[in-house]
Amino acid sequence: MLHTSKLFSQQDVVVPEFVLVEYPGIINNLERALDTLGGLTTINQAYVNNRQLEFRPTPENPYTSGLSSERSIESKITSGTMHLVMTVRRKKKDPTTIEANCLGLVSHLYSFNTMCDFQYLPVKGKMGNHGVHEDLIPQLIPLTLRDALCWWQKPDTSSSTTPLFLPPFQFSRYNTPSQKILCRETDFSIEKTRRKTGHGQNLRVERKALSITVHANDPFPAEPPAEAIADANNRCKRDEPHRRLAELFAERPLWTRVACVFKTGLEDNLLKALLQKFAFYISSGPWGRLWCRFGYDPRLDPEAKKYQTLVVSFRQHARIPERQRLKVATERKVLPSTGEEHEPIDYAYTPGRLPRVRQMWYCLCDIEIAEAQELIEKRPTPDVVTDTHGWMNAESMDQIRKLVKEDVEKTTNVLDYTIEDAPQMDEDEWV
Repeated sequence: MLHTSKLFSQQDVVVPEFVLVEYPGIINNLERALDTLGGLTTINQAYVNNRQLEFRPTPENPYTSGLSSERSIESKITSGTMHLVMTVRRKKKDPTTIEANCLGLVSHLYSFNTMCDFQYLPVKGKMGNHGVHEDLIPQLIPLTLRDALCWWQKPDTSSSTTPLFLPPFQFSRYNTPSQKILCRETDFSIEKTRRKTGHGQNLRVERKALSITVHANDPFPAEPPAEAIADANNRCKRDEPHRRLAELFAERPLWTRVACVFKTGLEDNLLKALLQKFAFYISSGPWGRLWCRFGYDPRLDPEAKKYQTLVVSFRQHARIPERQRLKVATERKVLPSTGEEHEPIDYAYTPGRLPRVRQMWYCLCDIEIAEAQELIEKRPTPDVVTDTHGWMNAESMDQIRKLVKEDVEKTTNVLDYTIEDAPQMDEDEWV
């Protein structure tokens, strides 16, 4: 276990946190167990760099196949389950008396839930000595740099030739067993041929998507399916995440996924499981890329023009990193320019502040530019909503997009001017 500590500001107490490793075996020697995981230094590096651990039963053997772990964050209590590290001891004189002491919380968990591949030991049994084996690694590969440089010129001092050691060409590419039962095909009917199904029986449990996705011209659902509500309640038994989403869609009926993450602060997996209970997804049209509250149809409400989406792209912009254009909803990396750590993407556009991604979908009401909001309010409401531009028109949408890009260009020029005209200090002036 690795030991860390975290300060909870609500209670002003230091609560210890632990990183728990579910070791796939019985530990008799702690040092040997750490060596099979790469050593304590490797474990620390894997924890700091957010990497997986690798378990090797015989770390000295280069012909072993490592077993990768699964890393999960346990500090976010979303399912109602809290993992604690406790010590339990029993009195010798009175075994019925047990004392339990809570050491702290488990923040991260490394578990090995996959199968380990066959391990191959490069050994050979000695003639005449039953149960005694000879290590073949010095004869198969060089162990030092000096041996490697003169490996082909080194004379063979052994009395016999090196025995053959032929491991498989490669280890298994999959660490999980197959969930199909292979059998001989016996159904050669025409219907079977047309279905083009594969061999065997798939034993994997079907994962059904319970969220509803509609297009611009489809009927909008009035309420969520009962199965979606039951699944959301089962996945998250805490009332707080449900309350946050209910208040969010009570505040306004349409939100982007980025806005849901920003406003609620929920993790992506939890948000994905709960959204199906409160809203459905619109994939195209004027309100495309939005999650809409059940029972609300923006095509019938002229005031819904302020919720229409507008995509703005900033290509080849030096101050907006390209790598952050994807996975907008779950982006929580450290930005080199602002130093913001673990901050979700802001769903609104604020004048004078550069976007953190190169392509963004904004609701018109979230563009905090006075000229843009004035243009939306003064836009006369048409009698009929269109499938492409809703209650707006193409000219107004292009004009709002132009205002956003002009403000981004203005902000970029100000930042460049500030950096170039900053006073430079000599080396002697630094402490």
